[in-house]
Amino acid sequence: MELQKARDWVDFVLKAMSILAIIGAGGWAIYQFKITDTDASNIQLVVSTEVIKYQGDNRLLLIHVRPKNIGKVRVSPKRLTLTVSDLPIDIKPSVIDLTKLSEKYKTDILDRFKDGYDIEPGVEYDDIVAMIVPKNTMYSVYSEMEFKEGDEVDHTAIARVE
Repeated sequence: MELQKARDWVDFVLKAMSILAIIGAGGWAIYQFKITDTDASNIQLVVSTEVIKYQGDNRLLLIHVRPKNIGKVRVSPKRLTLTVSDLPIDIKPSVIDLTKLSEKYKTDILDRFKDGYDIEPGVEYDDIVAMIVPKNTMYSVYSEMEFKEGDEVDHTAIARVE
């Protein structure tokens, strides 16, 4: 009789633990996918420039476009545009609307990658665009990454070429 009673208690405890485990797993899933949104893309986009002396009064302007996936899912962008605009050096002190500057160069960096451009979690790329420009000029460098879902990230940098 004692053995039957012990077996019943063990059976009850195992069933209760199974129920608690299922409830705990459901809570974890809700936390992961609804509260912390770990299945969402999370991309950082950084644009930086460097200037290298080239020949005579010309300089080599290197533009680094660095997308980094700090999320937990792979991301496949639809477009990664780079726009370089002339920034006049004779503007009077005021606020400058960088979107209204005259474009010098515009490209979609993803056109180089015919097999696609996937950014795995934790990966950072460094795509470089090189331009020969005259010295004593300034440029607004703008990059924008668009995704199939309609989301986008962008970043702007200013390059001074001396």
